[in-house]
Amino acid sequence: MSWSDLPSELIAAIAERITEHADLARFRSVCPSWRSASAEHAARRRVPLLLLPSRASCSRRRVWSLAEDSVGEIPLPGKRGRSFLFGSTHGWTLGISGDLSSATLLNPFTGASADLPALPSSFGRRDERIPRDVVWDWSPHAVVVSPGEGAFFCRPGDGSWSPVVSCSQVVARVTSITYCDGAIYLFDGDTRKTAAVDAATFGLVTVIEPPPLELPSWLLQWDHFEANLVVSSDELLLLVRTQLLHPVCSGWDANRKFFKAFRADRAGGGGWSKVTDIGDRAVFVDHFRAFCVEVNGRNGLRRNCMYVASSYEEVNDDYGLDVYGRYTATMLDLADLDTLELSYGNLLKAWCGQFWQWPSWSMPNLH
Repeated sequence: MSWSDLPSELIAAIAERITEHADLARFRSVCPSWRSASAEHAARRRVPLLLLPSRASCSRRRVWSLAEDSVGEIPLPGKRGRSFLFGSTHGWTLGISGDLSSATLLNPFTGASADLPALPSSFGRRDERIPRDVVWDWSPHAVVVSPGEGAFFCRPGDGSWSPVVSCSQVVARVTSITYCDGAIYLFDGDTRKTAAVDAATFGLVTVIEPPPLELPSWLLQWDHFEANLVVSSDELLLLVRTQLLHPVCSGWDANRKFFKAFRADRAGGGGWSKVTDIGDRAVFVDHFRAFCVEVNGRNGLRRNCMYVASSYEEVNDDYGLDVYGRYTATMLDLADLDTLELSYGNLLKAWCGQFWQWPSWSMPNLH
């Protein structure tokens, strides 16, 4: 009997005892029969982890598990402890050095890393202590990154970054970058315009104008709303909602809730249609992006809901000098706009020093 002929019940039982994402990914890669037998356990683990900022000198980074309400640690490869990390939907993170001069691709779940060219001198402001507006993604052709204004890309083997000039007049403030089906979508959170560029040539393919939102006057006056672009293989969604602020800041006003969802017609000219339900999916949102995760009945997620991660400052003394960063997670039911605060367990115990970075959702790759 070979290893691939072991009983599926035994393989499934072994998989159930594997707690580390990297170990589970290696286990499932042994052979097709092991992959098939461990599919049930992998489906339960298909839940994003919240990557939490740590002290600058740490060689390990904390992650919060939504499924287990636990805070664990993952090691960073090499001397990457001082990097600011930005998560993704594919397990890899973008690490940017504290002086904003260099970037590295890191996979904290497997320990793999790959150096990228030195960042251009125009990347952000060198006087920034924390690069809070960085967004990024990658395609089979290139890595694309933006410090908030403008965007840059580098292909494998490039010695430097090149500006994405084709959409510079369309998207002024880049608030998310997403690759899907041969196109890279750059979204402007202020104007809610979307520029789609060819992932291979970086030529502008189309500009998707936002739908008429018809925002209530009180929301326009407060300017407390956010727009998120969600890209999936079969559709493009625009989600507009009232900001979810932590209760210690100002809270979610029970009498002033607002949410609208739109689906773009990518094949028919880029028009939008309003939708009332996003189906058997959950949307995960942080300061850097929004993405969908399938609700499979085993991973504990709720369908037609949004999971929003954010952070806030907390002053711990009478003089305003002892300032900490705290992290929050809130679930918003898109059907009735009820909210569930998820931050009162172990996430509430996690904090960072005064110069804190935003938390970001990261989806481990278990394939």
